[in-house]
Amino acid sequence: MKLVYKNKKIENVCTSYSYNNLILKEYGNIVAKKLPQRIIELKSFNSLQEVPTSLPFRRHKLIGKYDGCFAINITNQYRLIFRPLNGNDDLKQIDRIEILEVSKHYE
Repeated sequence: MKLVYKNKKIENVCTSYSYNNLILKEYGNIVAKKLPQRIIELKSFNSLQEVPTSLPFRRHKLIGKYDGCFAINITNQYRLIFRPLNGNDDLKQIDRIEILEVSKHYE
């Protein structure tokens, strides 16, 4: 899939090794290790349908404030929130997403 980012900060947090200290400080060691891995894995899928709904990814659609968005697990507590940029509701057609944020679940 093609990934774009909401802003430069989230892009750097997700992709830049120079931001590793910031990730460690804000999210901890496990997220600092797993977040770059999740980004690489997301890029390797052809469409959103290929992202597993089972652990460790646990792709799921969000509601409420994030209606229309999806999330995958980074850890049990942290998730990566993104929104589709194409394909409407057909997960096979969604091959571009915008990464919105890393968040602690239920915060």
